[in-house]
Amino acid sequence: MYKKITLAALALPALLLAGCAGNPLETLLPAENTATVETAAAPAPQSLTVYASPSLLPALQDYAAAQGVDLQVTEDAAAAALAAVDCLPGDLFSAQAVNSDTLLAAAAARAGLAEDATALPVGRSLYGYWVNGTVVNALLGDGALTALQNADWDEWSDFVETLQGWLEEPGEATVTLNGSDYTLPAEKPEGVTATGVFAAPMDRVSGYTAALLAAGDEMNEDTLTGPLGGVYGAVALEMENLAESEETALFRRAKLTDLLAAYGSEACQELVLVPFKCQLEESDLSTEEYNLTGLLNYPVLADAGYLALNAETDADTQKAARSAALWLYSSGDGEMALTETLGVITPWNTASDVTPLGAMQVEQAGTGILPGLALTASQADALAENELAVGESRTRAEFIDSALQALGVTEAEQE
Repeated sequence: MYKKITLAALALPALLLAGCAGNPLETLLPAENTATVETAAAPAPQSLTVYASPSLLPALQDYAAAQGVDLQVTEDAAAAALAAVDCLPGDLFSAQAVNSDTLLAAAAARAGLAEDATALPVGRSLYGYWVNGTVVNALLGDGALTALQNADWDEWSDFVETLQGWLEEPGEATVTLNGSDYTLPAEKPEGVTATGVFAAPMDRVSGYTAALLAAGDEMNEDTLTGPLGGVYGAVALEMENLAESEETALFRRAKLTDLLAAYGSEACQELVLVPFKCQLEESDLSTEEYNLTGLLNYPVLADAGYLALNAETDADTQKAARSAALWLYSSGDGEMALTETLGVITPWNTASDVTPLGAMQVEQAGTGILPGLALTASQADALAENELAVGESRTRAEFIDSALQALGVTEAEQE
């Protein structure tokens, strides 16, 4: 059902993706930990109230179905026994330390967490632009996907603008991708009904990853201004070529977990991934850990989310939350809920390859990825709002300033 995988460094020797140890915003993939939870979780209670993001709720629904639990979903985080959220819970509520309970501590050890951790990671999920592979081949021919994945910024932006014009008025048009020419057909192939290149993103936060990695160890105005401007360029390109709806778009920026939760596994199996490319230049990089090619051509293996237990609830309520977390971390059915229902690579590096999409994620993780960054919910909300404002005429300078504030890089801290 699921397999152990090794997250390898990138194939290019010049591109080191071991991570930046001094970067406070980066969460490295945990070292393999063979610790297991030896004691089974206590019998599940009959009711559990959760605060959950749409991408993570399916795993909790699996738990409720398997254990006969009445699952209640609330929009008030303070009223929930358990939060399953996309980013670090931050100030959602006072979270219970995972070492406060013997079984939770064993679960935390399996994920390689520090003793003072207050949230259990759900795992990692590929992030970028998802598109139907059959459509890519119909538009550009065999081999075009790899060329598209490895296109530089100028090639990518020209392709997007050319494709948008072609969708509005088809006619033979040539684009250059990774140094080779490809021709859009004179007429739309059968089944291609899109009128715009991009759908609105399902995840507006993970796209900042390449910029933060490009800044290196020193997170300040000087190192971040250029890379954040690169994110602005990518977002502006997307906004300028946005379809009217997801049904009329070719590409959608998201984590795999977002798509699986929204559309189901079967509907997603023909999807392929193109990295989210930022308008970066060599001069924007303040690190020797990454080069421009890797930051453009490799997808992000983003944080899928976290589980946190509300410490401000009574003992029975905390027991209900603990049972759900332990089921996910210590049972075979829980493992399947993470690796198959959610489609994540777990914190202990297991993943499902029983579907073509799952196998692709496993292969990509072993070939090369950009490690995702751990951000708090408040940081994520501010960065998402910053991106949305680009569509409301936010300038590049305003975008950069807002992102710096969201990341806690203020003028008072800059020299």
